[in-house]
Amino acid sequence: TSVLLREYMASLDKPEASLRSLRDALGDRGFGVLLFIFALPNLIPVNIPLLSAVLGAPLVLLAAQLTYGRHKPWFPHWLARQSVSRQNFEAVVQRALPYLERAEELLRPRLTVLLSWTGERLIGLALLVLTVVLALPIPFGNWLPAFAICIIGLAMVEKDGLAVLVGFAVGAFSLVVAGTVVIGLLRAFFLLLSSLAG
Repeated sequence: TSVLLREYMASLDKPEASLRSLRDALGDRGFGVLLFIFALPNLIPVNIPLLSAVLGAPLVLLAAQLTYGRHKPWFPHWLARQSVSRQNFEAVVQRALPYLERAEELLRPRLTVLLSWTGERLIGLALLVLTVVLALPIPFGNWLPAFAICIIGLAMVEKDGLAVLVGFAVGAFSLVVAGTVVIGLLRAFFLLLSSLAG
């Protein structure tokens, strides 16, 4: 993933980096890298309103396409032409690259049967659940799904089936946490209603 991002930055000949140009540069590895890129900002410990919802929509779209069996990501025209300045994009990538390269040292091709055509459909289905949860405004419920998506995205690029299983485990735990938070909020809401009614 780090190599692909470096090659993309080196190929930029415009002052802006668009989603379309990034998708085209990534080719058949686009799904994994784009999943990682869109999930990564949710790991930043800063409370940015609606961040998970804004970035969750493209993630849901990517997961749905992976489940359907598309070989390359597709975005509607209005989304594909969205861009950020080349300077800002490079600043973010350069800051993330050292951490990304350390993570990549742990990844290697193994259990590749999990990344076969059928395996990727199942991965897409699991990602679809995680991306929907990520897009929901659940307090403290976004970090773990985003982390799981980042792991799975990198695992797809590196063809590491073991890392996919780790991502699944983190994802399953994130669903338990999100469910617990939602149940707690509902109980608090009904308690409030009953106290007001009484």
